[in-house]
Amino acid sequence: MKNNYNDCLTRLLKDEGGYTNDPSDSGGPTNFGITLADYQKYINRSGTASDVKGMSIDDAKTIYKSKYWDALGCDTLTSGVDYTCFDYGVNSGLGRPRKALTKFKDKTGVELIDAINDERVDFLHSISGGKNSKFLKGWLARASRVRDYSKSLAKINNTAGPAAVAVTVGAAAGAQHYWQGHEILFIAGGLTAAILIGFLVHYIKNKGK
Repeated sequence: MKNNYNDCLTRLLKDEGGYTNDPSDSGGPTNFGITLADYQKYINRSGTASDVKGMSIDDAKTIYKSKYWDALGCDTLTSGVDYTCFDYGVNSGLGRPRKALTKFKDKTGVELIDAINDERVDFLHSISGGKNSKFLKGWLARASRVRDYSKSLAKINNTAGPAAVAVTVGAAAGAQHYWQGHEILFIAGGLTAAILIGFLVHYIKNKGK
C-alpha cells in the first residue's frame, strides 16, 4: 500500500516556510503554514502567537494529517493525485479539491492531475487582484512545482514503484556479485587443472627416459 504522506508533507512545508505575521494575510500569526486558529483547535486551545512561532514539526505534521490529508481521503487517491489535492487544499481550502475530484471524475492519473492543476491556476488568477497581487507569482510557481512532482509520483505508481525498483536493483547487484565471485573460482580452477595436466605430461614424457 502506498504511503506518500511524509514525502508530500516535506515538499509542502518547503513551500509554506517558517513563521510570518503579515498584515496582508488574514491568517495572522502563521508557522509552517499553520495559523494560530488551527494551532488552538488541534494542539492547544490556549495557544498564543508565541506558541505558533515555537511550534514543532511534529505538531505541524499532526495538524496537516488530520485537517487536510485525512479530510481529503488522500490515502485512497492514486499517487500524484493525492499530492495535488493535498497541496491545493492547504493553499486554497478543502472545498476546491473536493469539487475538482467530482468535476473530473471521468479522468485518471496524469490527465486528472493536469485538470485539477489547470483549474487551480485559473482560480489563483481570479483572486489575484488588490492585496493578493503580490502573492500571484509565488502561488503560480508553487502550483507548477506541485503539478510536476505529482506527475512524477503518478509515473512511479504506474510502473514498478520505488519498492519494486529497489528489489530489482538489489537482485541484479546480488546476481552480479554471485557471478563475479564464481568467475574467480572458475578461473582459479582452470589454472589449477592446466598446471596438473602440464605436470602429468612432463612426468609421462620423462618416465620413459
